[in-house]
Amino acid sequence: METTPKSPETPPTAKPRNKNVVLIGIVVIVLIVVGVGAFYLFNGGTTQPGTPITIWDTNGACLQPASPPNCGFKTSTGSTTLNVTSGTKVTWTNTGGSPHTATSCDQAQVTTFGTTACPTTNASTLDAFDSHTLQASSGTYSFTFSKTGSYHYFCTIHVWMHGIVNVQ
Repeated sequence: METTPKSPETPPTAKPRNKNVVLIGIVVIVLIVVGVGAFYLFNGGTTQPGTPITIWDTNGACLQPASPPNCGFKTSTGSTTLNVTSGTKVTWTNTGGSPHTATSCDQAQVTTFGTTACPTTNASTLDAFDSHTLQASSGTYSFTFSKTGSYHYFCTIHVWMHGIVNVQ
């Protein structure tokens, strides 16, 4: 009687341990993609800092009677007035040696700081903003302008510093 040789047994193929593990992995990937998409959606699709306004002073000096002025707000063109369209994010950066703020001239600020700080009061329909104190040489603050109008603003520490953002 002849015996036929047995073929070597092949080990069984590995099966996924659990279909739930695969499903959980897919759900995690989908959540990550949705989270990244939401981040870009709510940040305007960009991580750019916004249209810049520089807050400057001369080596920490910011004296009211200085001529020419030794502190202030300036756009990339050197003006104290910035013209933007609705939905624009504006970023103030303090490059000076003193702390400063960028604070809207809304009625509450006029009541607190007077007309020296805010010679022109913003319309009551405009949104108010306040950077609070921006540290010297590095502080930044961003605000997105969603309503059209002229936004007058000032520095609460140096009330003679003024600027305007016109939103069209």
